[in-house]
Amino acid sequence: MKRTIVLALAGLAGCQDDVTTPFPPGLEPLEDNRVPDATGAPTEELRSLQGRSGDTEQTHGRGFVFTDPATLWGLTKDPEAMVARCRTNSQTVTPGADPAYELDYVVHYVVEDIVTVEWDDQWRYGIIDGTSEAPVLGMIRHQKIQGSDFIHVSEGTIQVLATNDPNVSELAFVEHLDAISGNATDLLEGMQDNYARLVALAHDLPRPSCP
Repeated sequence: MKRTIVLALAGLAGCQDDVTTPFPPGLEPLEDNRVPDATGAPTEELRSLQGRSGDTEQTHGRGFVFTDPATLWGLTKDPEAMVARCRTNSQTVTPGADPAYELDYVVHYVVEDIVTVEWDDQWRYGIIDGTSEAPVLGMIRHQKIQGSDFIHVSEGTIQVLATNDPNVSELAFVEHLDAISGNATDLLEGMQDNYARLVALAHDLPRPSCP
């Protein structure tokens, strides 16, 4: 079976096209997060649910971070904390300058396996409720905008939320993926890594290993 997959991917190499995917303006969430509210005292643990809509894998996650929302919002602005590093060979960040958003940048990814796959992922940031110094709801949205048509859909939203405790924040993730070689496990592991890196940064700890 593995040899069949390898041969199939090799055969697809000549069929790979570079496509543009329009990214609609705004920071609207992809959908409501389906992970239930936590019960009991908050813990720094990612809770997740996975599903599927047609060919698109969907992963939702929520987890607390023991730091104030302004600090967490600032940490999310470091692309090194946000890029998909575990299943890509290189990530190149280009800053944007769109005045509609508090921050925007593009990440160029390269995956070198049976074939080389490249694509660009655009990131946008903005405060929906509150201010950058005291956020109640900060929204981050990303989407593949250019690159290999091996990746049909790659998009997600991350919310930074204040809680009733000024020293505890919450992260809420929604991620979608439809790709020839991507699956639900990839989505979940990427989300777990993103969450773990932000928790480590909040506590000034070393960057964790990939899941």
